[in-house]
Amino acid sequence: MTTPAEVFETLKPVMDPDYPVSITDPRMGIIKTEYIEVKDGTIKVRFKPTSPHCPMGGLIGILIRHRLEESYPDSKVQVSVIPGSHSQEAAVNSMIGDDTKYNRIVEQLKQQGML
Repeated sequence: MTTPAEVFETLKPVMDPDYPVSITDPRMGIIKTEYIEVKDGTIKVRFKPTSPHCPMGGLIGILIRHRLEESYPDSKVQVSVIPGSHSQEAAVNSMIGDDTKYNRIVEQLKQQGML
């Protein structure tokens, strides 16, 4: 079983789409170890977008989910914004959590060479 610290390390290559900085960089505050829970084969990650109106909030979540699903194919992955951290919280969480929306976006990112 993996640990929150290992999941955090796995996320280090994920870059913020707006800034050339890892989402794990403490200056960004997007991902912290305490935002990660590993239990019963499920990895839950909450993240804090860079601002309440962050236009890339959904994309950050997509990138987190994609990285974790590739790295931990036998685990269930759940990614969401920290409650109250984004003005469009429901829409962002739907983009990340709805498999149809998620898969469509991942395919578009692959076609654009972003994944």
